Amino acid sequence: MNGALLLASAGDTHWVGSVARILRDLGFAVQTGMPVSSATADIGLVIADADADTGIPDTLLGAWRGAGAVCALVLAPDAARTLACGEAGVACLRQPVTEAAILGLLISQHYVALTAREAAGVEQTIAEQTFGNPAFAAELVQALVSSTRTDLARLRAAADDLDTVRGVAHRLKAPAHYVGCHALRLMAQRLEDAARDGDAATAAALAAIVGPTMVRLLSLLATLPAAE
Repeated sequence: MNGALLLASAGDTHWVGSVARILRDLGFAVQTGMPVSSATADIGLVIADADADTGIPDTLLGAWRGAGAVCALVLAPDAARTLACGEAGVACLRQPVTEAAILGLLISQHYVALTAREAAGVEQTIAEQTFGNPAFAAELVQALVSSTRTDLARLRAAADDLDTVRGVAHRLKAPAHYVGCHALRLMAQRLEDAARDGDAATAAALAAIVGPTMVRLLSLLATLPAAE
């Protein structure tokens, strides 16, 4: 599962709880207050307090950004734009941090809801799902490739047709489960919920992440021997 690291100063932690809830719904495994030396390799998002006294922007955020994580600073509602924001790919999120703001951040950074660990384990996960039976595995992969291609095309053509978006999101949860892509499964669930609720703006933002993730998953499936 994709990891998210939330880092706040001792005097400004009230934003962490609400942001953590949003991120969990989007498929992130949230960690708070963890030293860099203890963090896992799956951290793909770091959101840090912009309080200059913490030292977080200079000592931590830069290191995570260099490792490929999406990084942002949380500003107070009335704070002036800090010099760190916009430099070296570090974004700004102003309190209160909303789901829309987080989705906008992820989209701007071309976030894909599929970790390197999940991608590397797709073939093994399929083998486990099919009990080590090569013929069964080949059949499953071919079915997943076919269904993913169809659903990707439907999602691209759906525009503001929320019924179609909801259907695609619902179906996508199954292949995401079969290949062990838990972050994609939870993102698809959130997309399904938004489409069902008639929340077109949130559905469009989620689709802008789910779509590229489906492309990435399809490219992985298409390279497997069983897909030939």
